Amino acid sequence: MKREIIILIFSWIVVIGLYLWKIPARLKGNAQIAFLFGQAIAWIYVFLSVYFKRVKFPFREFPYATNISFSLHYLIYPAFVMFFEVTYPSSNSRTKIFFHYALFVMIANLYAFFIGHYTELVRPLKNELLNIPIFALLLFVAHQFNKWFQKGMKEANI
Repeated sequence: MKREIIILIFSWIVVIGLYLWKIPARLKGNAQIAFLFGQAIAWIYVFLSVYFKRVKFPFREFPYATNISFSLHYLIYPAFVMFFEVTYPSSNSRTKIFFHYALFVMIANLYAFFIGHYTELVRPLKNELLNIPIFALLLFVAHQFNKWFQKGMKEANI
């Protein structure tokens, strides 16, 4: 099997396993909303990245259907958003929140760097450092949406 297929299978197993094993039942709904919104913003981001020729995907699961990677933007990057939301600090400590953002932006960028430089899953064509503020912004937008959504759910249940 190609290295890319092994990496994708391993990533699918890790994400699904972590979801089933590490996320408590009381947070599964919150995690699913974060995951779905993560999918929406990941698809928009990757569509714009491909359109503006910032990235290319030499290895794709559906090469005749789309120019983007299905697994990366359907499962893996939305999983980053999901785990970001589930582990978001409950305290209003700016230091904890800053380090939480820094940790997830660093993990997402390291993942993108390694698959971009050592596999054919993605080939960055333009400045990769631009991904750092973009990932931070996308996590912020996802968190704000999730906070808004959860507030609406609480108001509806009153």
